[in-house]
Amino acid sequence: MASPVSVTEPQESDASNSLPRVLALDAARGIAVLGMFAVHVGPHRGMPGASWLTPFEGRSAALFAVLAGVSLALMSGGARPVTGIAARRSAIRIATRAVLVALVGLALAQLHSGIGIMIILTYYGLFFLLALPALRLDARALALLAVVWAVAGPIASFVIRSHMNQNTFGGSPTFEMFTSWSGLRQAAEMLTLTGAYPAFTWMPFLFAGMALGRWGIRSLRALPVIGVGAGLALLGYGGSWLVQHPLGGRAHLVDLLTRGMAEAGVSDFDPGQIIDMTGLGTVGTTSWWWLTVANPHSGTPFEVVGATGVAFGVIGVLMALVPRAGIALRPLIAAGSCALSLYILQAVAVSVLVPVPDADATALPGGIHGPSWALLALLALGSLALATLWRSLFRRGPAEWLLHTVTSGVTNALVRRSSPPHP
Repeated sequence: MASPVSVTEPQESDASNSLPRVLALDAARGIAVLGMFAVHVGPHRGMPGASWLTPFEGRSAALFAVLAGVSLALMSGGARPVTGIAARRSAIRIATRAVLVALVGLALAQLHSGIGIMIILTYYGLFFLLALPALRLDARALALLAVVWAVAGPIASFVIRSHMNQNTFGGSPTFEMFTSWSGLRQAAEMLTLTGAYPAFTWMPFLFAGMALGRWGIRSLRALPVIGVGAGLALLGYGGSWLVQHPLGGRAHLVDLLTRGMAEAGVSDFDPGQIIDMTGLGTVGTTSWWWLTVANPHSGTPFEVVGATGVAFGVIGVLMALVPRAGIALRPLIAAGSCALSLYILQAVAVSVLVPVPDADATALPGGIHGPSWALLALLALGSLALATLWRSLFRRGPAEWLLHTVTSGVTNALVRRSSPPHP
């Protein structure tokens, strides 16, 4: 879930004013890192204490996506989109990162771990490429695009998927898919419609983040961001509750599931539990009422709007806290600035410590067995300490440094080749 774009130093003249805002973005990214650990290696549903981690489900990934959008805006000029050669440089830089990040995602998807099917980096590569035409838009246009896509995208996905002969959804693309035409088609469908983070329902997160970045994240006050976030969260989650309960949407879904299970000869099941657990990137297409849920990763308009609001709220709160408590938040900021490195580290660590399919039988150091509070504490505290130590010695995380070095080299080479020679 980690954003491959991490901006940790101001690029505008008012460094004293903009630096805390930029560090707030890293702190928010650090929150998303911890949330990612909670979802991937924390106690799963049904395990003791798992309910405490429920707020992180879906919202950590959405926060990463919104932050990625903010970073795209900052990379392309901030409040004022760059033009000319500068615009060409930013587009090449973002496109190069998109390809590299996608390749890293494909490599991590090969790991023998439970999170291999939920690798988001390959999707990020597509998101960045789709965002390229929007780099020159201003804040209002980006906000409008985010709103329209948040409603139209899930509806379009629902309609298209209802005509597809495919029963399996979720997951992430793998290298093998790109070795045949049928595999390429499956990968394309997964990246856009049926996967864990399909573009049809995830692009609004990036556009919303780009709109926030265009509005002047470096000088924007925290309170308006918090207010917008609270309004969006209320509209998304509150709207879903209104349609699901007072307006009868949940009753329609319960009746639909009950009739379906009866026809299949199944009587011992809880339709409410099935409804509450629906969502692995998409919802079912048997009824339009599925678009009224707001479950994590359900990809409905209500979930997209609500999760965007939570992301804005987290960013706004940290914009207010970082200038006053930057020292206390230093480990969180360090982790956020090394998000891609930590993402790779946790994917490798989980593949070693909790391999599939023998997760329950795998003994970890200290008597840890599979997803648990102990494993979560090991990864979370270890990552915070490691990131803090690393950032005290180096400007960027190892993966971030390599990504920056390669993209800068490619960008400089392509810009020189496409620019006319000086007289």
